[in-house]
Formats: sequence, structure tokens, C-alpha cells
Amino acid sequence: MLRRVDDEPVSDDTLNVRRLFFAIDLPLETIASAERLIESVSDIPITQVRWVHSVNLHITLKFLGDVENEKTFDICDIAKKVFTGFGPINLSVEGMGLFPNHDNPKVVWLGVHGNTEELAKMELNLSAGLEKLGYPPDQKKFTAHLTIGRVKNESARGKLVRLARKYHDTYIGDASADSVALYESKLNPGGAIYSVVDRFPLCGE
Repeated sequence: MLRRVDDEPVSDDTLNVRRLFFAIDLPLETIASAERLIESVSDIPITQVRWVHSVNLHITLKFLGDVENEKTFDICDIAKKVFTGFGPINLSVEGMGLFPNHDNPKVVWLGVHGNTEELAKMELNLSAGLEKLGYPPDQKKFTAHLTIGRVKNESARGKLVRLARKYHDTYIGDASADSVALYESKLNPGGAIYSVVDRFPLCGE
């Protein structure tokens, strides 16, 4: 079962590395709406699409991957400096789409709308700060979205394209953000467990 343990403080870990990423959490109402949409389309066999459990839905801002424990505090220091320069961001979740395209879908996503330019600026500033610690910026242009499914078999393409067209402008819910979380992801036989390492308020100081 997938679960998320919230607001776990930064602490020394017995392991050498932690798998970390920055993300924006969603209001419970929006998660519930997204879950209903996923349930309505998840009749596609699991052998074709692996759907994301609703507890793991979020807007990924920056994926770091495996991070040495001793670097975690430096990462948090940089993040605090970056995020204090931003205020709350008005966002919404709307529409379904496919990455990279309809001809070769690999990821099923829900779109993020609103002040996405500010979100992209936030990601750019964070990447610039983290580059000093040896984390290169992503070569792909940042596109805010929620991943709701990962395509495992191309036989699902036809149905996924029809679903993307059907729900291309469907409103899911509010996604406005007043904080950013640094998450640790632990892979277990029963699924991924996400825990909050630190949380950074967007207070626009």
C-alpha cells in the first residue's frame, strides 16, 4: 500500500543516501477529484498502464535522485533562500494529456494552469542554486503537471488518446501553493513511501 508520512524532521539516517525531490502538495478536494477521474479511466489493465495512487499525487518541482545524507542540510539551506523570495502561487489542475505525444505515449498527466510562469521561475532559481552543489539543471524545459499514469504497453495507445481528447479541458480543482516540500521517497515491495524532509513557506519576504 502507498502511504505518505508528513512533516518528518531532517535527521541523520543510517543509510548513505536518500532519494529526494521537491514538490507542491495539493488540496485534499483536488486530490479527491483527481482520484475520481483516475478511477473512471483505470479500467485499462495494469499490464498496460500503471496508475499513480492518489496519496502520491503532487506537482514535482525538482527531482534530485539519490542524495548523500551530508548534503541534505546544504540543499535545505539553498531551498530556504530561494523560496523566501516567492509568495503564494495561484494554480489549478485542468485537462488530461500524454507525454511525449499522442503517437508514443509514455506518461499520462493532468495539466497545471494559472501562474505557471512564476512556478517555472522558482524551478529555475532552485536549479541554479543546486547546481553549485553538483546537481546539473534538467535539460528539458520545465512543464508543470501531475503524473497520474505510466504507460507500460503500447497497446493502450488508442484508448489513452481517446481519453486525453475527452478530458483535455476538464477542470479538476484548485492547486494554489503556499509552501514547497522536500520529499524523501523510499521504495518498498508494497510501493513507494513518501515522507517530508522539510517544508518551505512561500511568504514573499
